[in-house]
Amino acid sequence: MTDDVVLLLPGMTLNASVFPDFGMRAVTMDFTKLVVGPAGWSAELASKRMGFYVERLRERLRNHPIWSAAARRVAVAHSFGGFLALAWQANRPGDPLARIDGLVLVATSAGPMYDAARLRLFGGERWAVRVPIRPLMGLWNHGGLTRVIARLTAPNGRVTDVDFRRLGVRSDLAMGLAGWRNTDWRARRSYRFAMEGFDVRDRLPAITVPTIVLHGPRDSFFPLKVARDLAHRLPRGELRVVPGAAHALPLTHGEAVVQAVRDLLR
Repeated sequence: MTDDVVLLLPGMTLNASVFPDFGMRAVTMDFTKLVVGPAGWSAELASKRMGFYVERLRERLRNHPIWSAAARRVAVAHSFGGFLALAWQANRPGDPLARIDGLVLVATSAGPMYDAARLRLFGGERWAVRVPIRPLMGLWNHGGLTRVIARLTAPNGRVTDVDFRRLGVRSDLAMGLAGWRNTDWRARRSYRFAMEGFDVRDRLPAITVPTIVLHGPRDSFFPLKVARDLAHRLPRGELRVVPGAAHALPLTHGEAVVQAVRDLLR
């Protein structure tokens, strides 16, 4: 697989260290330090929503020599990275840099994001008590609250690069708290504004590459039915439920992600 390249698209407060080692060259995206304006967004960029991040991804690939020269390309996308991958691939016609030979979507959704996401309070793998997050988003996106959370979670209020593979506890909560330390508060607000209204379900038939959807029954944000719906709507989608996994699936069950990439390359 010396001529193969994997594109890593981590979740919104994470970086490439949440993924296992694939034994191949990688191109990574990291928006956690991307500061967009003093408050993390602007009226002009708000009109682009997820398109803003798709443009940044295209710039990255255009300027990365190993991506252009790759014999085969596989994209692995987790959570927000999955939103980005779907938006990118749904608009790929005519863009040679968007050609991929396989796609792995981990713990993600095609939208509508704030309706699909339901916070898991407690339960097992067969059932769980969940609450909708949409009523909370107005408060959660408030600039003052976001800054306060940043001061409480980051040492001296400073953003630090986190190696997620070194986390002693790899739960969804531990990963989330580490993600806050890893991400500029303005970048967090920008992510949330971009996700408002995200819904590409009607464009999924345009994504014809082989796609494996990985999901854990204990995911803290997306119920299993969200993953089922996503896989069903993709023309070449396959759902793989990973027993015991939650939203931190790339950290806790990395072997399932590696196997999905190998299967696509075969």
